[in-house]
Amino acid sequence: MDGDEGCLSLPGLSFELKRPERVLAVGQNVHGDPITIEGNGLMSRCVQHETDHLDGVLFIDRLDQVTKKAAMKAIREAEWAGQALPAVKVSPHPLFGRAR
Repeated sequence: MDGDEGCLSLPGLSFELKRPERVLAVGQNVHGDPITIEGNGLMSRCVQHETDHLDGVLFIDRLDQVTKKAAMKAIREAEWAGQALPAVKVSPHPLFGRAR
């Protein structure tokens, strides 16, 4: 499936990225229970995008060489480039706010 993809990690930027039309993700929920998510179209793109984040991958890492070069230029020229990183807050939720 072809289409533009963006990310909150790179505000205001999006680039053409081909992703598979269908996806099957198998894992576990926060309680350790097994879950399976199937999706196609936009849901497929979203599952792949968010799964990539779990693996430390941004969508720009999957761009072809020419598009990635354009993306890196756009990032350097973005109005937010070079600004201080925002403070990271620890979740107040007891399940997510502590080390496991």
